[in-house]
Amino acid sequence: MLPSWANDTVIRLRATIITQRGSEIPDWTNPNRLTITGCSMQPAGTSLTQDGRVQGTTDGYTCFLPPGADVLAGDRIEYDGNVYTINGEPRTWQSPTGRVSNTQLQLERWYG
Repeated sequence: MLPSWANDTVIRLRATIITQRGSEIPDWTNPNRLTITGCSMQPAGTSLTQDGRVQGTTDGYTCFLPPGADVLAGDRIEYDGNVYTINGEPRTWQSPTGRVSNTQLQLERWYG
């Protein structure tokens, strides 16, 4: 369990799998939703892309969830009205005392 300051709530989105032309593919039109409480969302960075044609922004967060939270690489996280992609694998951090053990995610979204 994370400390009392970890009071953010996120929604884990997981695509359903459909078969199309003989291949299984993720379908995001109606994802499985799971509310996860006791989280901490911390800003991780942002960047601006300008290539003369398109201006885009990347927004990032580090998300700390309770240990054992049901999240997988490929899932998405909804927070504060925005949807973020999990960048890489979820990481488990074991605290020596067990009081601050958590699952850590690197999140990003691109818009522009």
